[in-house]
Formats: sequence, C-alpha cells, structure tokens
Amino acid sequence: MSKFVCFLFVVLVFQSVDAQQPQQPQQQNRRQQRTITVEQIMQQLPEGVTFIPDIAYREGNEAWKLDLAMPTERGEFPRPALVFIHGGGWRGGDKRRGGFLRPTISYADRGYVCVTVNYRMLDEAPITACVEDVKNAVRWLRAHAEEYHIDPERIGASGNSAGAHLAVMLGVCPPSAGLEGDGPYQEYSSMVQAVVASATPTDFLSAMSDRQRNQQRARPPRKNELRLESEEVRAKASPVTYASADAPPILLVHAISDRTVGVYHSDKLVNALREAGAKNVSYILLGDESGHGAFQRNIAFTEPAREAFFNRVLKAK
Repeated sequence: MSKFVCFLFVVLVFQSVDAQQPQQPQQQNRRQQRTITVEQIMQQLPEGVTFIPDIAYREGNEAWKLDLAMPTERGEFPRPALVFIHGGGWRGGDKRRGGFLRPTISYADRGYVCVTVNYRMLDEAPITACVEDVKNAVRWLRAHAEEYHIDPERIGASGNSAGAHLAVMLGVCPPSAGLEGDGPYQEYSSMVQAVVASATPTDFLSAMSDRQRNQQRARPPRKNELRLESEEVRAKASPVTYASADAPPILLVHAISDRTVGVYHSDKLVNALREAGAKNVSYILLGDESGHGAFQRNIAFTEPAREAFFNRVLKAK
C-alpha cells in the first residue's frame, strides 16, 4: 500500500492502494432539460471524431439508448472504451447533458471509443433496474467490439452522484449478484476494468437513519421517491456489498462539504476495498466548499486526474 498526501485549498488527500413500457411525458421532460441537440453536437464536433446518436442497446424502451463517439480513423489496434453515466438521483438527467456528453466527445478525440448512456428512471422501475440497464449497455459494447474496434478487456466507466453509483457497480458487482437483468448479450461480461466516480452513494444500508425510515413508512410514497424498504434490496444496490480483492482499479473523488451524498460513502467503500485486498484504489478527498459538485467545480484538477488514471490503466497496454 502506498499513500500520497497533498493539499488543495483546505486539504486534499490522495490515497492510493496498489494491489416495457414507454416513458411518461414528465420523465421525457426531465431528460430534455439542458440537453444538447444532435445538430449542435455536429456543429462542434472535432475533426477526426465520429458521433452516432441514439443507438438502442436494447429494444423496447426509449430509455435503452446510448450515444457513441469514436475516432474516425480505425487505427491499427482495437481501442479502449469508456462508458459515461449521467447523474440525477436516478430520477432525472440525460446522456446528452453537457457534463456527460463533453467528456464522451473529448475522450474520443484522445483515442477512446466512448458512449454516454441513458437508463430507466425510478418513475417506472426500481433502482436495481438502473444497474441492470447500464450492465446491458456494457454487454452491448462487448457484443459490438469488432464493429467499433474496441478492446473488450479495456473498458472503463465514469459518473457523478447516481451515475457514479452505477459506474462503481459496473466495476464491483459480479454476475452472481443477480443484477444482470433479462436483456440481451448475456454471453458477454458486464463488468469494466477501470472506474472513476465522484460523489458516489455506496452504502444504502446506513444512508437512511431509523427515524427517517419510520417517517417514510408512515406516509404514502412520493412520486419518484427512492424507497429501499428491505435490507436485502438496500444491500443488493450498495457497492460496499461487493467489495473484494477482484475489484478493478478505482478512483473516487469526494468533498467533505458534500451534504447531498455524505463523504462517509466514499470513506466506507475505500476502507472496504482496502480490507478486502483490492490492489488499486485511489481516493481524492477535497477539503474545500465544492460540495456535491466537487468534480466540476475543481475541473482544472479533477479532469487531468481522471485522464491520467484512465490512460494509466486502459491505454498503457
């Protein structure tokens, strides 16, 4: 185990351990907020990057679509791939939001095959279905590896908040967990080889206090509310449940000032992975006031860190 400690603003700690149904109109509106149109994308697309919108990674639901960006030139060797997953509390957001679309295109410009993925929301499915959907998207990538010139053994995932939860689940949640769903391409693995995640919910077992649970049960469910009633469901949806020595390289980013997803979530996952014997876990802990938007508000630092991490793990082969 090695540790590297530096300070950013108040304190920055970087620890490294080596080792179907159609959508409802309201849901469509939430997806469309602050999204970028295909026309706008094409106008701004860098030379040498190909963009393919709205590919169905599974048929039967408008949510089961992804956008793909890749180098136009095929190249001699298969390329690493990245899966970007939007946040929004599992209730909103869209693959074409700028914070997720921009890296999809910029990493394609740097030699990766990239996708930004939509998935079902809590309007129509439980949180476990969100996990099943992004797993299906990764299986789709592997099933089409030859078509898009992808190395199926070099796939990474990245997201923030709810998207970070799903990205980490792609790294740690094995097929035996029963979250593969009933989608196609079951003969392919849904697990990724590298993860960068920020403001990550990792532990639904302790995220809700007994008082909060009792208050929630005492009233009718609110629309779109994340209700994880049983301990079994909470454990099944929690990345900490799957901490093991087999975890891929993971980089977590969190701010101690995050009042939406408490920093203890990342602390817990880092400690669980370390205790399980995971060999490559890095943790950027920000001591500033950037809160839940720590990654974007420190983008001049966090983006180079993400790029260096993915280059080290996925491109240095």
